[in-house]
Amino acid sequence: MNLQGKIFISTVSAQKAAGLRKFLEPLGATVIDFPMTEITGVECSEEIRNIMTSLPTYQWIIFTSANGVRHFHNLMQTCLGEANLPASVRMAAVGVKTAQEIEKFFRSADFTGSENTAEDLVSELLLKENLQGIQILLPLGNLAPHTLEERLSSIAKVTRINVYSTIRADQPDLSIVEQIKNDRYDLVLFTSPSGIEHFVGVMGPAMISSIRWASIGPVTTKAAAKYGLNPLITATHSTYEGLAQDIIEYYTLKS
Repeated sequence: MNLQGKIFISTVSAQKAAGLRKFLEPLGATVIDFPMTEITGVECSEEIRNIMTSLPTYQWIIFTSANGVRHFHNLMQTCLGEANLPASVRMAAVGVKTAQEIEKFFRSADFTGSENTAEDLVSELLLKENLQGIQILLPLGNLAPHTLEERLSSIAKVTRINVYSTIRADQPDLSIVEQIKNDRYDLVLFTSPSGIEHFVGVMGPAMISSIRWASIGPVTTKAAAKYGLNPLITATHSTYEGLAQDIIEYYTLKS
């Protein structure tokens, strides 16, 4: 497939966009960085320190993203002076990428979901494990919904800990804003509900109805619906690789 001349505007950081770039640029596309959000760690508050010191009391930690894994272990190091999770605590990962991030800290996930959403992970985990009455820790970002807590709290003792914050990126590049307004692009690529929200704030509601865009998965697509946005592509697998492959397939079918 030849993507020569295609211009894709990525709303994630340049570092994360590498997962898209390595698939799209060898086929001739140009990927332009237009980050809408930044991820920052949180400080070790007294509440977080108390949770960290009680880690041996938890039977499961459920990680829903690589960011959660990374910032959770950073907090362990800050609060406890080490990032070694007790061997008795089991870990679940939302998908392969999250499981791979866990391996960077010299452990393997005890359970890895076959899909890439937190809801699917919990459904699969409940089929294989008895979570009745046990202690579960959820390391999440500040914008993560309360869906998992609400679902699991009916059968288990659930503690949520926000280990990172998603914030609006610095002042956007106005030349890219003009590029989008002048229709000099093929697709805007979104990978999170917060990216959608901040993009709408940058571009303005009057502009967004004409945006051609692609979504990393159903969660992002659903978040965009409240703005009347319908994607040309929603990735079948909610990963950067999955989004890139579906973009390639989309243009293959159009050619």
